[in-house]
Amino acid sequence: MSERLHADAVRALHRLQAEGALRQVDADFAALLRERLHASPAVALAGALAMRAVAVGHSSVALGDIPRLLDALDTRVQLPDADDWRAALCADPRVAVDGDPRPGALLDFSRDRIALRRYARYEQALAERLSARAALVRDMPGDPAALRALLARLFARADAAASDTLDRQALAVAMALRRRLLLVTGGPGTGKTTTVARLLAASIEAARLRGEPLPRIALAAPTGRAAARLGEAIDGVLRADLAAGRIDGDIACRVPTQARTLHRLLGWLPGRVAFRHHAGHPLREDLVVVDEASMVDLPLMAKLVEAVPETATLVLIGDPDQLPAVEAGDVLGGLCAASGEGLSLPADDAAFATALLGTGVPVGAAAPLAGARVHLLHGWRQAGAAPLQALAGALQRGDRDAVLEALAAGDETVLSRRHGDVAALAEALRHEALPAFAAVRDADDPRQALALATRGRILTALRRGPFGAEHWNAWCAAELGGRTPYFHGRLLMIAANSERHGLYNGDLGVVWHDARGEAEVWFDTPQGLRAWRPAQLPAHASAYATTVHKAQGSEFERVLLVLPDADARVLSRELLYTALTRARRSVWVWGALDTLERALARRTWRESGLEARLRRPSASGECAVP
Repeated sequence: MSERLHADAVRALHRLQAEGALRQVDADFAALLRERLHASPAVALAGALAMRAVAVGHSSVALGDIPRLLDALDTRVQLPDADDWRAALCADPRVAVDGDPRPGALLDFSRDRIALRRYARYEQALAERLSARAALVRDMPGDPAALRALLARLFARADAAASDTLDRQALAVAMALRRRLLLVTGGPGTGKTTTVARLLAASIEAARLRGEPLPRIALAAPTGRAAARLGEAIDGVLRADLAAGRIDGDIACRVPTQARTLHRLLGWLPGRVAFRHHAGHPLREDLVVVDEASMVDLPLMAKLVEAVPETATLVLIGDPDQLPAVEAGDVLGGLCAASGEGLSLPADDAAFATALLGTGVPVGAAAPLAGARVHLLHGWRQAGAAPLQALAGALQRGDRDAVLEALAAGDETVLSRRHGDVAALAEALRHEALPAFAAVRDADDPRQALALATRGRILTALRRGPFGAEHWNAWCAAELGGRTPYFHGRLLMIAANSERHGLYNGDLGVVWHDARGEAEVWFDTPQGLRAWRPAQLPAHASAYATTVHKAQGSEFERVLLVLPDADARVLSRELLYTALTRARRSVWVWGALDTLERALARRTWRESGLEARLRRPSASGECAVP
């Protein structure tokens, strides 16, 4: 290694530490590589940056994108020459290059991307398993005529003209009968949950037609609230379809309506990164459906796919325009990019679907996961929510003028925007938010209180500061309950998974005083309403205001979005879209026009090598392995 490269890497490390761009753990990792493993300063610098990248959501980072990473960290550092740096990484035994399994390697350098070895293994294992699963297809199950009749009944259209057009929900169900991997994507109100409910019913009926045992089905989501909402929504669809004669009672009673968190499904082991279910001890289910897939990070998705047996079908449901997972990796985004737009199918899949649906299906170009995605387009929201549907569409397109026009000209009972200082915000929330929270406190019983809790929520872009969730949670609690910490009617949210309690991050509870005046906290669990004493609970906090990230997987009648009065890097088009699509009926935004415009102009940036690995399953690199 040249003296210049050595000096440049040492100087960059010192500068990054001095400016606070590196956390202590990043600096410690660099010191471990240099002092204990005798790696070069260039490798130590790469290790520190790979560790730092994971903390801001990147599972890997391209060598050429490191200046962009530093810009996101608000620092400017002179980096080593890229060619010299690349050569140093390729030559060092502490770096696995292009899949070469060097013993003891802590870093990976593949496709000109730097990653912690553990995250590179997650990406590679996930890419290999998904590629293999996407290649598994089934022939026409059972009696084709009976299946055609089933799908026609499930998706009967009152409009005769519309019945001649392709029903993309029915197309997704048809593909679930053929493929072992299916992504069902779409924006708010496009019928993803309706599709899931009918997919489950069709899977049960298809097994009957084949004379096989009924499939064992698991429903899951990343958070407790998302899991509860999935179960509730499926139950609602089943009841409506049963009443309309689309399904019979025997099928309806066999479709599960209880969903679990992914941690509960996989068998979370306290204090360990492993789960009870894995490749050596897979899940027993034949069909696994995961909602809110955009929230699933790389390590969790890798462990999920590992635990689902090859003979089972994995269905991932999500909206690719939402914020990606808080932790590293934009997995759903990578899968969508590798599977195409989801608007057409390979010829064999299209022929299969056409035979079941009786409607022509577009045939599209090949992609690594071609045929594994069906994207839903049609909005099914009621007329009262049409302005929200239009707003969501404008946010997806990044149409600044349409977004601002909707917020300025819309019916104030559906869409409105205000702004001002913290004092003005407090006064506005006293009128706009507190009455709904007071109704929770004044409910007749815990069940009613938890139902009322979904009417409204304050969402924030930031966690801390005068416009952050922590500040407004404390303010709401003080306004509603004074200084009493566990006052009657206080809304709480669990902040840590607890297998022992059966409570998970995101679960919502309400404090209720019993006949003796003692506080209990009630939660709606899969086993029904259940109460704990406050001292028994895992980590928790008030739930009047939550960050947009924390609110993913939830839905409220009304969303009150609070944006900061100054620019923040967390502001993005995806954050606005995710926040405003949590609302079923109305949206109220607190934010200045320039803040909204900055958010609309910024896209969430997540680096990942998953798509590249899916496109090229075998590693191919930028340097020769010495």
